[in-house]
Amino acid sequence: MSEACEILHRWANTLPRLNASYAAGEVPKNGIYLVFESGELAHGGNRIVRVGTHTGKDNLPKRLHEHLFKPNKDRSIFRKHIGRCLLADDPFLAQWNFDLTSRANKVKFADRVDMLRQHDVEARVSQYITDNLEFVVFPVKEKHERLELEKSLLATIKCCADCKPSPNWLGLKHQAEIIREGLWNIQGFGGQPLNVSTVQALAFHTEARES
Repeated sequence: MSEACEILHRWANTLPRLNASYAAGEVPKNGIYLVFESGELAHGGNRIVRVGTHTGKDNLPKRLHEHLFKPNKDRSIFRKHIGRCLLADDPFLAQWNFDLTSRANKVKFADRVDMLRQHDVEARVSQYITDNLEFVVFPVKEKHERLELEKSLLATIKCCADCKPSPNWLGLKHQAEIIREGLWNIQGFGGQPLNVSTVQALAFHTEARES
């Protein structure tokens, strides 16, 4: 798995880097994104710390907007995970974990959430993303292909002995052991790890589509 993961990282590190100031036109409508984080290294380059995609048709730009810009942790589990780590020793973590997506829950928890504090934490999450994260994207048109490839990419990285978090990685403060292992993902690890030839083919076909 380490060889396939090394090839994956070498290829991913050659793709154009984007950050929170990206323009919508730089992102394909359908695809997969790979996230890098300051201080996290593997295979001679930046370590992939998250793999993500989307389910809705032509929805990748919107999904990235929710992760990077929209101060609403209930629309982005990625933002929620980062907030959980920023609040690791803070009693407000219990309130941060409430899901306020539905109208019923908003009413239910209305008197139990300090919204001013929540807005402050949302701002801290956004600042952390702006200061520390970059990402790359590549197109995958069909939904079933995106979802299967996402799982295989996660499995490839998770099985790699060289893809470990640094001692200062923020994710080590997370309450879930699976996050502390090195990826900002908590689901989707049931895929078949990619082999060397499959990673090489992925890189080749992506480059061919973009040329």
